[in-house]
Amino acid sequence: MVFAHITIHVANLDRSIVFYKVFGMEVFRRFGSHGQEIAFLGDGPTKLELVEDGKGSVDYPGISIGFTHERAGELARSIDGGFVGPMTPAPGVEFYFVRDPDGYTVQILQE
Repeated sequence: MVFAHITIHVANLDRSIVFYKVFGMEVFRRFGSHGQEIAFLGDGPTKLELVEDGKGSVDYPGISIGFTHERAGELARSIDGGFVGPMTPAPGVEFYFVRDPDGYTVQILQE
């Protein structure tokens, strides 16, 4: 069994695609289906599925999407002036939290 994707509902698909491209995520596939616009992002075996269905974002309490980046702090500052961090759970590891255009938590990790 392979973990295939995680789905989040977004208010504006194009705006969300632009945001996630900052993390190097390119559109793998995009299509419309049953009144929804759907895009799968990423080039590895696990994708991020963005769904725009006219209902807006959905509250997923406690869920965050995580990425690694060699300059996590700089990236966090450039994305979200209200970022949180750095957090240092172990020596040599730090991470930051930012919000995507729909308010979802995105964690940026640097080791």
